[in-house]
Amino acid sequence: MAKGKKTVIKEIIRINDNEISINGKEYILLEKVDNIESATTMKISSNGNRILRFEDESKKARIDVKRNIDIIKITFTDVQRAVKFKKGQDKSLITNKDSKKVIDTASSFSSARDIINTYTTKGGDNYDSLSGKNTFYLYEEVK
Repeated sequence: MAKGKKTVIKEIIRINDNEISINGKEYILLEKVDNIESATTMKISSNGNRILRFEDESKKARIDVKRNIDIIKITFTDVQRAVKFKKGQDKSLITNKDSKKVIDTASSFSSARDIINTYTTKGGDNYDSLSGKNTFYLYEEVK
C-alpha cells in the first residue's frame, strides 16, 4: 500500500490481545486501544506507520503488519572484519568461521527493535558488553 493512501475497513476482527485481522490481513497492535473493532479507516503515514482512525477523530491506534522476524546474534572471530561490519553493516563480511545464531523471534519490526535494545543498551535485561565490538544483533524477516 502506498504512503498516504487510506483504506476503508470492511471487516475487523480481534484475534487476541495484540493481533487483529483487517479485511483478511493480520496486523499487530503497537499500543493498547479499547473497542478496536470500531475503527473506520487505515492510513499509512509519511514515515510508513500504519494508523487506524476512528469516528472520534482524536482517537488513533498504531499497527504493523504481522511478520515472522528472526533476531540474529553474530559474533565475529576477526576484529578487523567486525570493525568494517560496524561501519557499513555489509553482510558479505560474515564468514563461516563467525558464529551466527537465532536468539529470538518477533512478529513486528518494532518488537524486533525492542528485543535488540535489551542486548545493546546498558542496563538492558540481556545487556551484552561486547555488543558493537565483535558481537552484533540484527533482524531478518523470514519469507
